[in-house]
Amino acid sequence: MLAEQALVELVVAGDPQAEETFYKMYQPRLLRTAMYFLGGHDSEAEDIVQDTYIVAMPKLKDYVFRAPIYAWLRQICLRLCYARLRTRNRVLVSLEEDLELFMRRQAVERVDKDDNEIQKQQRLALLVVLKTRLSQTSQDIIELRDVQGMRYAQIAKTLGIPMGTVMSRLARARDQLRALALAEPEPSLVKIN
Repeated sequence: MLAEQALVELVVAGDPQAEETFYKMYQPRLLRTAMYFLGGHDSEAEDIVQDTYIVAMPKLKDYVFRAPIYAWLRQICLRLCYARLRTRNRVLVSLEEDLELFMRRQAVERVDKDDNEIQKQQRLALLVVLKTRLSQTSQDIIELRDVQGMRYAQIAKTLGIPMGTVMSRLARARDQLRALALAEPEPSLVKIN
C-alpha cells in the first residue's frame, strides 16, 4: 500500500512516467471487470476503462488510503458499466418500440393494400358486367381506349371515324357506364374516371 501511495503522489505531482505506470498497473484488471459486466467481446469495455481514469484522475489527490486503490477504481468502473447498461437498455427499448411501430404500420399498409386490391377487383368485375349493358358501339370505344389503352388517333383510324367523334362517343359511353354503376346497390365501390 505504501508503494501505491508513493505512486499516487507522483501522479498527483504530474510525473508522466508515474501516470503511465499507474495506468498500466490497473488497466488489465479494470478491463476484465468491464468485459465481465458488458460482455466478453464488447468494444465499449476499453472506453469504460478510459472513462474510469478520466473520472478518477481529478479526484486522485483526495484519495484516502484505507483500502487498495484498485478497489476505488473498480467501484468507479462498475458505476460506469451500470450507467452504460442502463443507456443500452433505454436504447434497446426505444429501438424495440420503433420496430414495433414500424411493424404495425407495415401490417396496416398490407391490410389496406389487400382491401384496396379486393375493392379494385370488385369494381373491375362490376364494370365488366355493366359494360355488357351498353350498346356495342359504346362497348367497343371503351374497350379500345380504357382496356387496350389506344390513343384517340389510333381509335379514330381503327373505327374509321373522326377523332372528335371518338372523344364524344367515349364521353357518352363513360357517362352511361357511370350512371349504371351509381344505380348499383353499392355505388361506393365504383369510381369511374
